[in-house]
Amino acid sequence: LSPLFFMMLVGLIEFGRAYWTRQTLAEIAFHTARCSALDSNCGTQTQRVNYAVTRAQQYRVPLQTNAVTVQSGVTCRNQPNSVSVAITRPHTSPLVGFGFMPNQIQGSACFPV
Repeated sequence: LSPLFFMMLVGLIEFGRAYWTRQTLAEIAFHTARCSALDSNCGTQTQRVNYAVTRAQQYRVPLQTNAVTVQSGVTCRNQPNSVSVAITRPHTSPLVGFGFMPNQIQGSACFPV
């Protein structure tokens, strides 16, 4: 009975960690898109990517610059001329090999200009 309980407990913790990471990436993507649309500090592509990486570091989420994709002037969620940000990060978990945990987590957001 205790091995089953332990497996359920680890599964619950890992699911919570994956959900938190996904939500954090979505929040980082939203703020990066908002900064890109409204703030002159995010005027170039490099500044936008660095903003996302810095914001991720504040949440203790390691993020590589090549994991951030920023597109301007796109139609996103029926909003023309929007900024779209997508962030993909590998998810390391002992449960990834079992098939029900993702090996990558993505967060995305849009903000109209």
